[in-house]
Amino acid sequence: MADILSQDEVDLLLNAVSKGEVETPAPEHRGLSDRQDIMHYDFRRPERVSKEQLKGLQSLFEAFARELSIMLPPFLRQIVRADLVSIDQLTYDEFILSVARPTALSIINMAPLEGNAVIELSPSIVFPIVDRILGGKGVALPKPRELTEIENRIIHRVMLMILDSLRRSWEQLIEFKLTVVHQESDPLIVQIVAGSEMVILVAYEIHIGESVGAMNMCIPLMVLNPVLDQISQQTRFMRKMPQDVMDKTRYQIERVVRKASLQVDAILGRATLPLSELAKLQVGDIIQLDSDTRTPLNVEIGGIPKYRAVCGRRGETSAIQLVDIVSEDV
Repeated sequence: MADILSQDEVDLLLNAVSKGEVETPAPEHRGLSDRQDIMHYDFRRPERVSKEQLKGLQSLFEAFARELSIMLPPFLRQIVRADLVSIDQLTYDEFILSVARPTALSIINMAPLEGNAVIELSPSIVFPIVDRILGGKGVALPKPRELTEIENRIIHRVMLMILDSLRRSWEQLIEFKLTVVHQESDPLIVQIVAGSEMVILVAYEIHIGESVGAMNMCIPLMVLNPVLDQISQQTRFMRKMPQDVMDKTRYQIERVVRKASLQVDAILGRATLPLSELAKLQVGDIIQLDSDTRTPLNVEIGGIPKYRAVCGRRGETSAIQLVDIVSEDV
């Protein structure tokens, strides 16, 4: 059997040809330029994941997006929607060079798989998350900066919920024991594999209230290799699944989503006070709000205005009656 060139030897040969150091015979003209079945192949970026495996990964990561959309709203008291944007194969260096600085990077141990992955949350959603958890409206900063120690702890809590969603979405395939190894803001000092190693980059668009940002998952191919065949088998099984079974599965998913809890707030009004006055507040003090008794209340679902309502009573308890719809988006 003829010797097979290693990747390094292929790279050296290609470089030598491009510099003219190796003579190559002129190709015979056989009308190849007119053929449509010739495909370009880059030996420096070999595609190592089959189409079948990519379809399986897409199914798993879409399930992860659905889990995030269910798990995060009760914690953030805000509507959250996660959309899978793309799944790409590239080198680890290409991923690192594409990440903005500063950002929020979490190194994740993928046990029982061997190795680590990286999850990046862009500043455009990190700071709204922090602001929301600290009691604000979820406002983004005009200019990104590094997280403080307290903000890092908050994002660590959020990351644990993200990992729980990831574990749930993959539990039919593997029982993950995911942990956060380290958090970092500078991508250039995060090195989980060699720069030339191929990785799977999973990109999401995250909507939190009115804020929109990115979440990227970078998983080295060598980490996923042990389960890629199982992913292919699962995809083939899903294709063979009878329609009635798929309908039943879809119905069960819808039931879970419908049971998800969201906080509903009837806002009587708001007031802004300087810190000096807040410090002097005592029982019996009156705070004047920005609305009068004749103005309908704003009703918010997950922090987003949805209805207008008027106050009233039902039996022995306070109640509100909806009188108008503010938004159809919720």
